[in-house]
Amino acid sequence: MHNENNMKKFILYIRKSSESADRQIMSLSAQESEMTRIAQRDDLNVVEIIRESHSAKTTGQRPEYNRMIKGIKSGKYNAILTWSPDRISRNAGDLAMIVDLMDAGKLECVQTYSQLFINEGTSKFMFQMLGSQAKLENDQKSENVKRGNREKLKHGDWINSASFGYLNDKATTKIVIDPERAPYVSQIFELYSTGLYSLQGISSLLFEKGLRTKGGNKVHTSQIHKIINKTFYYGVMESNGKFYQGNHEPLVSQKVFEQCQIISGNKSRPRAKTKGFTLSGFIKSEKCGCAITAELKKEKYIYYHCTNGKGICDQKSYNTNEKVLHDSIAKDMEKLTISPKMVDIVYKAKLEELEQTDSFHNHTLDTTRKALNSLSQNKSRLIDTFTAGDIDEDLYREKLTALDNKKVNLAKQIQEIEQNNPDPLATIELTYKRFKQGYTMSKRYSGASPDEKRIILSEALSNSTLLDRNMANIQYKSPYDVLARTPVNASFSQLLADRESNPDLRYQKPSSYR
Repeated sequence: MHNENNMKKFILYIRKSSESADRQIMSLSAQESEMTRIAQRDDLNVVEIIRESHSAKTTGQRPEYNRMIKGIKSGKYNAILTWSPDRISRNAGDLAMIVDLMDAGKLECVQTYSQLFINEGTSKFMFQMLGSQAKLENDQKSENVKRGNREKLKHGDWINSASFGYLNDKATTKIVIDPERAPYVSQIFELYSTGLYSLQGISSLLFEKGLRTKGGNKVHTSQIHKIINKTFYYGVMESNGKFYQGNHEPLVSQKVFEQCQIISGNKSRPRAKTKGFTLSGFIKSEKCGCAITAELKKEKYIYYHCTNGKGICDQKSYNTNEKVLHDSIAKDMEKLTISPKMVDIVYKAKLEELEQTDSFHNHTLDTTRKALNSLSQNKSRLIDTFTAGDIDEDLYREKLTALDNKKVNLAKQIQEIEQNNPDPLATIELTYKRFKQGYTMSKRYSGASPDEKRIILSEALSNSTLLDRNMANIQYKSPYDVLARTPVNASFSQLLADRESNPDLRYQKPSSYR
């Protein structure tokens, strides 16, 4: 026996998985010590020792194992010495490869700590049974992990590492807000949702404010792009194409998130390139409706003119100095300067009226709940249809996933309505705040930096036009349009009538305000 073993060329293969599920397996040094002792005891001819720290779950993914197989095929080795069959294989592909090598006469035996497997029917069958057992254990572990993850997700718990802006709390196993980085995430969404900042611009601005990578550099634009497209930040977790309501605290509202998606994904209407010019994108030609563009002359003077995109406009030759346009806009903004005392009177009147009804909030909540209940009924009907065999499984699962995702979205809306209470009071408070802002807008605009001017214009201006080097028409967004058409010395009844005539101001859901 010893002489026969001496003639065999053994490769000692020792493996330790790097995964936590395999921590109870003996270490590499312990395996090597035990198997070397057996080799000496049985006078085995060990020509080489291969050590590997790698999972055996997937076929062909272990570099050292592949080198051993190559050596067996070339005749360098013809026997394997290892701690147990599962050190060699935990997947069907690698298991079959070992048996194939035995069938081909390339591998004479597999020697383990307690057993010897030779190129004989019963022995190979036993080796395959033990290898299959390891494979079954591996599959069961994987399925248990998946099942556990699904349950955690259904209960609102995240299953992976915390996203940027959050931390994994080891004590509670929950996701908690990172007090250092979470404010930066909120700023990313706020800045991008204005439509005035590029990803590179946000990266540079937050770098100036102190945001750094671990290496002390700017956060890359690809990371910012991932953040603005991740539903996790408004409280909805995505895993394998399905969405789940999370228990973690959101860093942004769903409304701001969706605004970022519109800006990020609106490929049918590309955003105009501003090239750093303050008024680009805010003004069109009164004559042809084309965009107004700008040019820098003598490296310090900025002039605006029509792009003549339709080829029918003579305004392209009319160059208007930027300062003239800024002065015109600031002058027009003086129309927004309504008596603060009158604004306070209207505000108090609306508060008194509001005390008598809360119908809007209840109506919104009821409508959303009915929509959610309707989806539940649709899901029940879909299940009945599938059970009756009237729909194939692929289509059933596709529709089921779509319904589940819609349910998550509606549940999130209900949660936001209940938490944020977007009722008329919130709208009135927002309108009151903006009326107060309108009182100082002209002065603020005149003294603002170019970037600050763009933010003010984005908040206030709508459909403004240029004609013959002058602002032909300046229109305002709600609620500033009410101020613009209200006399400076308006009476209480005039202001209240304007407020009531604008349905957008009466019971609208408030947008984020900066």
